[in-house]
Amino acid sequence: GLVKPDIVFFGEALPDRFWLHKMDALFADFLIVIGTSLEVFPFASVADSVQDYIPRLLINRDIVGSFGYRELDVVMTGDIIESIKTLTIALGWMKDLEEISRNYENNG
Repeated sequence: GLVKPDIVFFGEALPDRFWLHKMDALFADFLIVIGTSLEVFPFASVADSVQDYIPRLLINRDIVGSFGYRELDVVMTGDIIESIKTLTIALGWMKDLEEISRNYENNG
């Protein structure tokens, strides 16, 4: 039979839960965006839906969207995997990341 991954393909309708992002943005303390071009709407609007006083972190190959224009924006460009490792080490979460990676490798 036909197997479809648990993702939304280009041109498909977004799940109903997506449309609550405007309400979720009102309660956000911090926004992290990883690995996107922020070119496809309406998803691309999520990064701008949080208030200006909410810190935003972009981990991406390149700067995209409106990142870098807000005072509290932090941008980590370059290799995403290396950026995640750098952040993980800085936060003291490397053991947790290694455990998650081992579990993923063992359980597929």
